[in-house]
Amino acid sequence: MIFTLAFAAATALVVLLLFNSGMLANAKTRLQNAADAGAYSAGVLQARDHNFSAYTNRAMVANQVAVVQLVSLKSYLEDAADTHDRMGGAILSLEELIPTSTTAWDFGKNLPIENVNSVFAAIAPIAVQGLDLLIQAFEKAQEAHHVATALDMVLVADEVVKRNDIDAKVTTGGFTVGKTAFQVKDWSNSTKQHSANDSSSEADRFADVVVNENSTDLFTRNRFSVPVPMWASTVNLCTMLPNYVSSFTFFGFTHAGGSILSEDKKRWLSLDATMGTGFQTCTVWYPCFPSGICYATETTPLIDGNFGLGGSGGGVAGASGDYNESSGYKNNPFSTKLYGGALITPPPMVPGLIRYSITGPGSTLDSSGGLQNYYRDMTDPLGSIPKDQTPEENGGKYTITIEVEHPGAAIRTASKFLPASTIVKLDDGLKSNTMRTLSSSHAYFYRSKTDDLKSFTRNGWHRDDDKAELANLFNPYWQTRLVDRTLAERTLSWAAQ
Repeated sequence: MIFTLAFAAATALVVLLLFNSGMLANAKTRLQNAADAGAYSAGVLQARDHNFSAYTNRAMVANQVAVVQLVSLKSYLEDAADTHDRMGGAILSLEELIPTSTTAWDFGKNLPIENVNSVFAAIAPIAVQGLDLLIQAFEKAQEAHHVATALDMVLVADEVVKRNDIDAKVTTGGFTVGKTAFQVKDWSNSTKQHSANDSSSEADRFADVVVNENSTDLFTRNRFSVPVPMWASTVNLCTMLPNYVSSFTFFGFTHAGGSILSEDKKRWLSLDATMGTGFQTCTVWYPCFPSGICYATETTPLIDGNFGLGGSGGGVAGASGDYNESSGYKNNPFSTKLYGGALITPPPMVPGLIRYSITGPGSTLDSSGGLQNYYRDMTDPLGSIPKDQTPEENGGKYTITIEVEHPGAAIRTASKFLPASTIVKLDDGLKSNTMRTLSSSHAYFYRSKTDDLKSFTRNGWHRDDDKAELANLFNPYWQTRLVDRTLAERTLSWAAQ
C-alpha cells in the first residue's frame, strides 16, 4: 500500500507537471503570437506613415507641375490672342489681295482664340490659388499624420495584442516608458519637414523633382512652334500684269516660349512671343537690247503688324513685378533657358525682348505662388551611401520593441483548480506571477528589381536602371518585417521583472 501510494503520488506529480507545462507552453505561444502581431502592427504604422508622406509628396509635385502648366497656358493663350488679333489688322489683311490661296490662314482666322483666352484668364487665378492651398493642406496632413503615428504606435500595438490574447497587454512599466518610448522618439526624428523654397540643398532636392523633365512636359519647358495660320501661293496682283512670268508669296508665324522656376523658388515665370514674317516675289518680262526680252524680279519682305514688333504673352504665379531673370533656378532643364529660346530665337526674339524688358509678365495668378513651404523626407536625405543596402542600412535602423505581459492568474495551471489543502500540487513559479515576452519590428525601404534573387545585397538592390535607391519619402516602397530582439533588450526586460 505504501508503494502504491508513493507511486500514485509520483504519477500525480508527473501528470501535474505535464499539465502545467502544456498550459504554460500554450499560454507562452499565444502570448508570443500576440506580441508579434502587436509589434508588427506598430511597424506597419511606421511604413504607412512613410508611404503616406511619399504619396503626398508626389501629390505636391504633381500639383506644382499643374500650377506651372496653368501659368504656361495663360501666357500661351494671351500670345495666341494677340497674334489672332493682328491677323485682322490693316497690314496683315493684305492676304486678301496678295495670295491666290489662304486656306490655312482662313482656318486660323476663324478660331475663337480671344474668347478662349478670356474664359481661361478668368478661371486660371482661381485654379492656381486652389492648387497652392491644396499643396499647403498636404504639408499639414503630413505633419499631423506623423505626429499621430508616433502617439498611436504603442496604443495600436496594445489593442492588437488584446485582440489576439484577451488577458494580455503591453506592459506599462519601465520598459515601455523607457526603451520603447525612446525607440518611438528616434523613429519620429528619423524624418522631418524640410523647407521647399529656400537656398538649402534639401530645398534643391524637392525643386529638382518638380522641374525634372520626367515631371514637366515639353509644352511647359519649351514651346517653340510654327503656328498653323500661313499662306504660300502665287500673287494675285502680279498675275494681272500683261507681261507676267511667275510669282510666289509666303507668310507665316514663328512662336517660341517657355516657363521657368525662379532662382528663389518662389515664382513661376512664363513668356511667349510670336512674330510673323514672309516675302513676295514677282517676275515680269520687258523688251531690251540686244536679246529682245529681259526679266525683272522684285522681292518684297512682308513683316508682322504692330509696327513690325509682333506680339507676346506672359504669366506669373508668385510675387508681382518684372521678370528680372532669364534662366531662374539653377537646375531648370536646359530647354527652358531664356524662356524656351523666346529671348534669342529670331524672329520671335524681338517681341520676346520687349515683353521681358518693358511689358513684364502681367498680373500674378497667385501672390503666394511658386514652391510652397515644406515637404517631409528623411532627416538627412543627402547623407552618405551605406556600404551595403541591408534593411537596417536602408531606413530600418529604427526598431520598435514592445514588452507584453499575461497575468499568471489567468493561466489555468493545477494550482488554480486544486484545493489549497491538496497534498499533491505543483506551483508554476512565474516571477511576479506574470508571464512576459518581447517582440520587435521595423519599417524599411526596398525597391527591388523584378528578377532580384539576391535579397538584401547591394548587387540585388539596384533598380531596373541599375541605380541603387536609398531610403526616401518620394517613393512608397516602405514595408515591415519582424526582427530579433537584442540581448540588451532581453536583459532590460529581465531586470524589470
